[in-house]
Amino acid sequence: MPITLDPSLPPSLYPLAWLVGSWQGSGAVHHGEDAADQRVEQQLRCEPREDGTLAWTSVIHVIDAPAPLPPTSAFAKEEPAAPAPSGSGQRSLLLRESGVWTVGEPLPGQDLERARTAKPGSPEATLSYALTAELESGDGAGSWAGEVRGPRIQLALADGDGPAPAVGVSHPRLAATRMLGYVGGRLMWLWERRDESAGAGGELAPYLSLELDRA
Repeated sequence: MPITLDPSLPPSLYPLAWLVGSWQGSGAVHHGEDAADQRVEQQLRCEPREDGTLAWTSVIHVIDAPAPLPPTSAFAKEEPAAPAPSGSGQRSLLLRESGVWTVGEPLPGQDLERARTAKPGSPEATLSYALTAELESGDGAGSWAGEVRGPRIQLALADGDGPAPAVGVSHPRLAATRMLGYVGGRLMWLWERRDESAGAGGELAPYLSLELDRA
């Protein structure tokens, strides 16, 4: 599905044009290797602000039911899991999150002139931009940093003070990552975070995986 650019959108948000709007959908919350995934449902709003940033408002409920089958793409396993009990369908709030996303300058090392003269939509016309997200929830606040390139976003959260390491790089201070993508008109995203029980040396593991449609 092609991305329609709203002419009233601030130019600073052009790299996030595909994310702007209201979304809803479902996915899974992962409780670890020894527990079954559960279904979650998300309501998400991404709204332009007058200062050229993007307001992010997310509400996620966990449903007393097994995760969608077949499992969402980010949670796909080599072997299918055994069917889980149907559950009661009761809803409970898992996470309420709000914050501000800011698109920065194009990342260094790119041929900006070539991108300006390239055919729109071609790989040569696609640039990577710095991206930050200041997000706050009941668990506290966090400063995420990464990049947006075309219809894909990568963000990382540092463990402690200081900037986050580069996304995709193994680092002891990398506490969590988020990856978002616009695929076939749907928003798909995965949140991985460090297993707190494993301490600083623990590996990142899937926490939330969702697939959303425009509301």
